[in-house]
Amino acid sequence: MTRSERHSSTRVTLQRVEHLHSESHGVRTDTKLRPALVDDAEFIYRLIDLTMRGYVERIFGPFSEDYNRKQVAEQIAAGIYCVVSVSGDEIGAIAVEREESHIQLTQLYIHPSHQNKGIGTSLVRSVVAEAKAAGKPVRLRVLALNPARKLYEREGFRVTEQTPERFFMERAP
Repeated sequence: MTRSERHSSTRVTLQRVEHLHSESHGVRTDTKLRPALVDDAEFIYRLIDLTMRGYVERIFGPFSEDYNRKQVAEQIAAGIYCVVSVSGDEIGAIAVEREESHIQLTQLYIHPSHQNKGIGTSLVRSVVAEAKAAGKPVRLRVLALNPARKLYEREGFRVTEQTPERFFMERAP
């Protein structure tokens, strides 16, 4: 990627971050988002390990550090990850992909010490508001054992498909 392409990509990502962070979209005012950088890969991987390892191992068996590190690096390079901070402390990460037909909430990780405080809810609501303004549905997938499914259902997501491992969910615009 050329310097000009990187600058353009960063500008688009920052615009998306600003859109997600807009108070009119319900994000808590003490919650900040910034585009994830290569240097954030370890932080995001540790969040995945901390928040998802137990579910993954119960459903799929051994947790693959190599696979997860590769996924994080690829998604950071694609510009879809943002680091979430509250009152200056980095406490989570969110990955959102904007497709022509829908917005995909790809990942949402909040450190366990900050869960159940409305942070995830406000981030989900901000993605939903963006999608509604664009006239697009929001789609996501959640592991069958993950209690975050209850959050998504409270926010109007409905199961559109399921496998023994996952629920695929959508919220209409």
